[in-house]
Amino acid sequence: MNKRRIVLTAMIGAIAISTLSVSLSLAWYASSDKLRVNSFDIDLSGNVQLLMSTSKELDTFKEKLTSEDLIKDDFLFAPVSSMYRSDWFDQKEDTPLFYDSSSPALDGVITREEASIGFFQQRIYLLSTAVDYYVSLDVSNCLFNCNEEANLSRAQALHKQYADASVEQIKESLDSLRDCLRMSILVNTNDCYDYYVIDPYKQENEDIYFGGVLDNDGDGYYDIYTDHDGNKKEVIYGEVANRSHAAYNDPVNPAVEVESLDSKGGFFGNSFEAKNREDAYTFNKQGSTEIEIAKEQSYSLEDADGLDTEVTIPCYRGEPSEIVISIYLEGWDKACINQTMGACFDTNISFKLLRRIL
Repeated sequence: MNKRRIVLTAMIGAIAISTLSVSLSLAWYASSDKLRVNSFDIDLSGNVQLLMSTSKELDTFKEKLTSEDLIKDDFLFAPVSSMYRSDWFDQKEDTPLFYDSSSPALDGVITREEASIGFFQQRIYLLSTAVDYYVSLDVSNCLFNCNEEANLSRAQALHKQYADASVEQIKESLDSLRDCLRMSILVNTNDCYDYYVIDPYKQENEDIYFGGVLDNDGDGYYDIYTDHDGNKKEVIYGEVANRSHAAYNDPVNPAVEVESLDSKGGFFGNSFEAKNREDAYTFNKQGSTEIEIAKEQSYSLEDADGLDTEVTIPCYRGEPSEIVISIYLEGWDKACINQTMGACFDTNISFKLLRRIL
């Protein structure tokens, strides 16, 4: 994590198919290491059998929610993580929590820093005007694309400042911001409590782990701390079980005087890539068989597609179904680095009527 940094053509009786779309334009601002939502609209099209609202009150439901309904202030984005998910999920909290691992650890003590900003989150209620049915993502109408024109323009401007990198290389870095984008849906109805994280560009057999060593202080080395015996050890950040059983490699040169490196900051900053200090015990991940680093539980768009998908929202006639949509950048994704700053991409999140509830 960098510090700076619903119309499926399925037969469903006489019910007409409707579409609920969330459209987002997202971009970093050059003057801020944050991402900003420019617009947020939710639409229903076709013969409407599904209404929505930001309130449970039945007289507030309608076909469309606009930015005026949803966004009262500017939302600035920064890397966060869905780690420690079980803490709030097992308690059936009504809102997902996200955490931040971008601050240097003091004395090796890892604290859970709950993020209150840096992501978009909206509670929405769905209401069926027909029969009971499941709603799911309409993958064919979901869009998570980089904005080619805007990113090219940004890359050309950055090239004047970072001449060692070509315009094409900078643009490729900017476009990669989409790789760490996540959307999550918390479903909280009378008979269903579930949480789905969607990784639009999830690769086959790709795993994101919520832990490891980082260079959060920006000195070019992975962060260290001094233990009770006076030994310098690398800090293991994130959601890690049995942390005290971690294995370490002995220092290469305990007596060496280590000075800060001329590490790349700014646009080229990256806390994932650093050097091991010669005077410190370095984390041996392969040898740490007794510890467990939590892994992201996510679905690809392919996982969310089809009649048998697990990503479903039960929607009952005359009974509001509550969901919470979150848009965030997963800070433990290796694509979440400073070289995405200034990037712009467009997102459309679409839902569909999947099948009747029998």
